[in-house]
Amino acid sequence: MKSNRTDIRGLIGCLSTLSQAYERGWQPADVLHVTRRSLPATLLTPAAVLILHESRRSDAWSRAPRPWLDQLRTIAETHPGADAATEIDESQAQVVARFWWGLHAWTALCPPPSAWPPHRDTAEHRPDSEATAADTKVLNKIRGLLAKAESTQFVEEAETLTAKAQELMTRYAIDAAVLEAAAPGATVTVDSRRVHLDSPYVKQKALLLSAIGEANHVAAVITERTATVTMVGAPVDVRQSEMLFTSLLVQATRAMQVEGDKGSRSTEFRKAFLFGFAVRIGQRLTEAGKAGTAQAVADSQIEFADLLPILAAREVAVRAEVTRIFGRTKTMRGSATDASGLRAGRSAADAATLGTGSGAIAG
Repeated sequence: MKSNRTDIRGLIGCLSTLSQAYERGWQPADVLHVTRRSLPATLLTPAAVLILHESRRSDAWSRAPRPWLDQLRTIAETHPGADAATEIDESQAQVVARFWWGLHAWTALCPPPSAWPPHRDTAEHRPDSEATAADTKVLNKIRGLLAKAESTQFVEEAETLTAKAQELMTRYAIDAAVLEAAAPGATVTVDSRRVHLDSPYVKQKALLLSAIGEANHVAAVITERTATVTMVGAPVDVRQSEMLFTSLLVQATRAMQVEGDKGSRSTEFRKAFLFGFAVRIGQRLTEAGKAGTAQAVADSQIEFADLLPILAAREVAVRAEVTRIFGRTKTMRGSATDASGLRAGRSAADAATLGTGSGAIAG
């Protein structure tokens, strides 16, 4: 039987289709996410092979911005062997490429390959206000608290650990904002990052991410057709909100499975559970954030009245960036039709961890 495998280097058309998608605003993780959602699972590894081969072809490893590299590393880690592959099933590659050819244009969140310099600026990797040893220590402590909250079987302990993590996040974010504002010629830095949501219950997961973002001064805008949420905010706020979302989703899923073991397994129950969890989590995170703000003010000896203009300037910058990316957005609000699921979700949020269950939808 004749093999359909071919040298990847010969699939110039497939690689060019991917390059064109990048020029329309897509990033590697975006492309793999929609491929996973739209095509058979058997095509996911060939897609990863093409993405990683294109990264070598475009010299992305020495030219691309850091977020792009982070995505490529994640793809290589989650698809072992894809980076070293030299052959691919040609028919599978063609199916993937045809799908990529139809991807719509997106607002670019970082420069596309055509705008990359011949060599990446080494200053991008120098220590800055987010990457000092002290900052790393704080972030590791936050990650440690969240990891313990995910692993403990005692709900009261999970609640305490997550609340403490939120307080530390708030204090760290405020310290970063004060330092940024005090720098000569300071301007407000705003970052944008797309978070990819897996089925099922995409809308409920988006509401949870929105609640977390609201408590941390981050705007969350969902694009429903691609099941993505774009987080817009100060770089530290965006990064920490994503960390917290990952942890809380683990906790919510575990609590929902416990309820399922009791016999509550309907789709409507699970949707209501996650909705109730998201709303209550938002409230509790906001409460913990207030405590963190008070502690940060006390520790930094800055007057609260002096802090308000700094936070207000960040809010204005975030709103302006959301408008630039999306234009008009509309508020997304959830609802629940299963009362028992709603109560169980709120109870799980009270017991497991910490602003409302609403977000924005791109128009």
